[in-house]
Amino acid sequence: MSGTLQFVPDNHIKARNVKGAYAVLVIQTVLMMTAIALISSSVHCKNVKPCELQTALDFIYLKYNTHPCKYNAIKEMSSGFLGLGIILICWNAILFLLTMCICWWKFGEKKQIIAVLILYIIIIIGTFAIFIVNLEKYIRFMKEREAQRDVDYIQLENEMMSALEQNFRSDNTSSNDLKSSAWNRFFIEHNCCAVHDVMGTTNDFDNTPWCTTSGSCQDTSSQIPRTCCKDVTLNNYTSAPSTCHASVNSGTYKPNCMDQVRKRSVKNIDEYQLGILSLSLLFSMILQILEVTIMTVLLFLPCCGCKNEK
Repeated sequence: MSGTLQFVPDNHIKARNVKGAYAVLVIQTVLMMTAIALISSSVHCKNVKPCELQTALDFIYLKYNTHPCKYNAIKEMSSGFLGLGIILICWNAILFLLTMCICWWKFGEKKQIIAVLILYIIIIIGTFAIFIVNLEKYIRFMKEREAQRDVDYIQLENEMMSALEQNFRSDNTSSNDLKSSAWNRFFIEHNCCAVHDVMGTTNDFDNTPWCTTSGSCQDTSSQIPRTCCKDVTLNNYTSAPSTCHASVNSGTYKPNCMDQVRKRSVKNIDEYQLGILSLSLLFSMILQILEVTIMTVLLFLPCCGCKNEK
C-alpha cells in the first residue's frame, strides 16, 4: 500500500512556528543592536586622524618593513566592517518584517505552509552567507590585532640612517634629486636635523654622497645642510649663517629627527574601540548561528502538521 502526505490544519504547527518566530525576532533585534555598535566603532576607527609617522616616512621615501603605526592596518579595514554592519542592519530589518508576517500568518492551507518553508530556506541561506563574510572579517581582524606591535625604534633608526647615507646628495630643497629635496624639506617642516644629534663637524652626513662624492660638504664649505639651521624656512635657508652649517657651533642647529619621529608614532585607535569591534563581530556570529539553528529546526520538522493518508 502506498500513502501520501496531506497537509492538515493543526494548531500545533502554528504554535511551533509562532514560538520559533518570536525567538528569531528577539535574535534579530539584538543583531541589529550589535550591528549599530559595529557601525559606531567602525566609523570611529575610519575617522581617526591619519598616521603622522607613516606620512613623515613616506615623505622621505623610506620603506619601513612593518607598518610603523600600531593598528593602522585595522583603520584600513574599517570600511569593510562598516559595510558589514550596514548589511547586518538592512538584512535583519527585512527579516524582522518577514518574521512578523510568520507570527500573524494563519497556518493550515498547504500553500501557506509551503510559502513559510520557502521563506525559512531563504532566511537560512542569506544568513549563512552573511555569517561566512562575518567570520572572514573576524579572523582577519584578530590576525591583524595580534600582529600589531609597538614601533621598533632601533630598527627604524637604522633604516632612516641607511636611507640618509644612500640618498642625501644635496642641501637644496629644489634639487632635481627628489630624495635629497625630500630630506631637506623634512628637516625644515619637522624642525630637526639628521637622525642622531649633531655633535660637531663629525655627524650623520659624513658618509652621504653629499660629503663623499659631490656637494658643498665634499667641498668643505658646509658640514651640515643649511636646512638644518635654526629658524630657517623654505624661503630663506640659502642665507643660513656659516656659524651653523660650516662651523657647526652649538645652539645654531636643530635637534635630531628621531625625537620628532617618536612624537608622531602615537597610535590613534583606542583599545576599547578595538574591544567593541571584536565583541560586535563575535557576538553577531553567535546570534547568526542561533538564528540559522532555529530556522533549520522549524524547516525540518514540518511533519508535525502532516498526516499520512493511505
